[in-house]
Amino acid sequence: MLKQMMARKSGLSKETGASMTEYIIIVALVAIFLIGAVGLFGDKVKSLFSTSTTKLNAVQSKMNSR
Repeated sequence: MLKQMMARKSGLSKETGASMTEYIIIVALVAIFLIGAVGLFGDKVKSLFSTSTTKLNAVQSKMNSR
C-alpha cells in the first residue's frame, strides 16, 4: 500500500509539458519567421495599402463634393 502511494506521488512530481527554454526557442523562431516575412513582403504590403488609401480618398472626395 505504501509503495502504491509513493508511486502515485512520484508520478505526480514528474515534470510534464514545455519548459521555459522551449517556449523561448519557439518565440525566437516565430520572431525570425516574422522578420523574414516582413522583409520579403514588406514592399508589396506597403504598395497595397498605399493604393487602397489613394482609392478610398478619391471616393471620399467624390462623396464630399455632392
